[in-house]
Amino acid sequence: MAISLDNISVYLPKKQRTNEELAIDFNTSAEQIFKNTGIKTRYVSAEGELASDMVVKAAEKLFTEQHIDKDSIDFLIFCSEGFDYKAPATSCIIQERLGLKNEIGCIDLPYGCSGYIYGLGVANGMIVSGVASKVLFLTADMATTVIHKNDLELKSIFSDIATASLITGNDKKLPFVFGTDGKGHQNLIVRYSSTRDLNADFLKSETLPYGHMTMNSTEVFLFAVKRVPILIQSILEKHNTAIDDIDLFVFHQASFFMLDVVRRKCKIPKEKFFVNIEEYGNSVSSTIPVALYDAEKKGVLKRGMKVLLAGFGIGYSWGATIIDY
Repeated sequence: MAISLDNISVYLPKKQRTNEELAIDFNTSAEQIFKNTGIKTRYVSAEGELASDMVVKAAEKLFTEQHIDKDSIDFLIFCSEGFDYKAPATSCIIQERLGLKNEIGCIDLPYGCSGYIYGLGVANGMIVSGVASKVLFLTADMATTVIHKNDLELKSIFSDIATASLITGNDKKLPFVFGTDGKGHQNLIVRYSSTRDLNADFLKSETLPYGHMTMNSTEVFLFAVKRVPILIQSILEKHNTAIDDIDLFVFHQASFFMLDVVRRKCKIPKEKFFVNIEEYGNSVSSTIPVALYDAEKKGVLKRGMKVLLAGFGIGYSWGATIIDY
């Protein structure tokens, strides 16, 4: 037995950050920002709205839209890099807020760009081992809250979005490929956000209470264009399949230009490669489920299609799998 990705719901904050707004703030043009990023719109969480607040709304939307019995859920996974506390686990708090039963396991998964693949892998292991039969998998990040007010590059890229996925079992084997290279962890990092380098004076002076994200764009880009083609080849081989057999490729929506380079290096046909970063920005752990949700809504993704999913980035970490949607 492996997993079946049954339903996805998405929560979008009310506030949007457009290129026109950024252009005014940074004395540039909306056209130039779009040319640099391939993005027109990002979503920004409300003041005081945390990742846990957003996933609660996404989960409640899932329950309502799909008529899901809360008591049927026996495990909850919360993937984020913006937890409420160091302790207790935020997933425990979410369990109570959602009114889920007490006979349920809850874990926090502190991952970003590759987090959706890692979460699917964890859910797969739980279901295959018999630990759980129905998993609620929640994702949300607070990227916009850790970006310096003068950082146009990061403000142009990142977005706050939450998703809720319902995962159950099926009869098909589901292999994964995972990888890690911690030497690259400094190239995309939220500094002053935890024990090792906490700097309260900096955070107070720069009004960044949750930490300060920095990114070495060149190094992250080079990592992706080198590593992702290897990842795609590895997962195809593990599934004993070929690019021509895949109906749709859905990757972490890191950067429009990064995705285009990776697609060409992997020799993936453009019509099979779904990209929606223009409308949603880079929402970190939520990009893949948002893309799946959006692709199905647009009629690009249909039930029964074979879909290759790949996540990669912060850590560095990466992962991929192929699902029958």
